Amino acid sequence: EDLRRIWMEDAESMAARGCNECARAVYEHALREFPAKRSIWVRAAQHEKAHGTPTSLEELLRRAVSSCPQAESLWLMAAKEKWMGGDVAGARAVLSEAFRANPNSENVWLAAHKLEWENGEVGRARRLLESARARAGSERVWLKSVVMERDIDDTQEALRLCAHALDAHPRFWKLHLVKAEMEARLGSAEAASATLARALKLCPDSVPVWSAVAALEERSGSVSKARSVLETARLKNPHAPKLWVNAVRLERRAGNRKAAEALIAKALRQCRSAG
Repeated sequence: EDLRRIWMEDAESMAARGCNECARAVYEHALREFPAKRSIWVRAAQHEKAHGTPTSLEELLRRAVSSCPQAESLWLMAAKEKWMGGDVAGARAVLSEAFRANPNSENVWLAAHKLEWENGEVGRARRLLESARARAGSERVWLKSVVMERDIDDTQEALRLCAHALDAHPRFWKLHLVKAEMEARLGSAEAASATLARALKLCPDSVPVWSAVAALEERSGSVSKARSVLETARLKNPHAPKLWVNAVRLERRAGNRKAAEALIAKALRQCRSAG
């Protein structure tokens, strides 16, 4: 541990003084002594990115993933460098290797999805997320799936996926909010209200959910109900500045200046450190 710490400090000190070849030599020596240490590979790659060439960085990262095949961050760094260099096929190949080494990695699946999505390969992106849901059906994977379908205007498919996602992760508040947002966009205020009511039961500590319920009531023209929702929310979450801010803004929009001033005075006493 002392060797690693001292060598890393030496390398950083040398790089800070402009002695980049010396720093590179220290990193190389450290990697020979500790070839399985992900943190050293990451630092060496960062140094190479700042002071080397794209070719030298690519070679270093190739060695890194060979020495630490389970280090997701190294695979993702290698894929990103390929992508940023305009080699989309190369980035895809790197991520394919990463899949073989880390078949259940959420980060690798999502990185592959992002690559395909941002390059306009919607079909590939969709298939990747389907596989990710089967292999690593985490909250993030389900949310990405729903949001992708929403973004390509397939709202019905997004709602279908959202229902399955909430069966798997009923307490993930972001999924409830996305579902309610889509229902409201389709003009179904009652369905959105029911979704948010369920969200409140399952996620009573979620400030964004309380805020969304109040916003829905206000949009429906019921300022008094929105006010009541925010009062209940503050009772359950007394130290959440966002709820106080929302309540003050609600009163300002309603033209109740004195009520807004009284609320902000209480809020500053309740949340003294809230910027």
